[in-house]
Amino acid sequence: MNFQESKTPKETPLDSLLRVLRLRQVLPSIKQFNNPRLLDIGCGWEARLLKEVEPYIAQGVGIDFKAPEINTPKIRTISHYLESKDSMPQALNGGGGQ
Repeated sequence: MNFQESKTPKETPLDSLLRVLRLRQVLPSIKQFNNPRLLDIGCGWEARLLKEVEPYIAQGVGIDFKAPEINTPKIRTISHYLESKDSMPQALNGGGGQ
């Protein structure tokens, strides 16, 4: 797959390259399982990685602050801004020391 071919107007060349590299990294692992479920944190504005692995998964969920609403039989996205650990109350972030 050539990252130049997969560009869309909203996807930067770097985003396109990183997506293709992620796909090359995860697809062999995904194919080792029967009907795996996949969680993609930081799935991006189109959840393109999830769409590309859709034939190999039973279900995929993508979470990103800029994710569009996608709700198909196999793929669902959640638009959510994940806060940093420092901005969460200590009771919610696992406590711990300084």
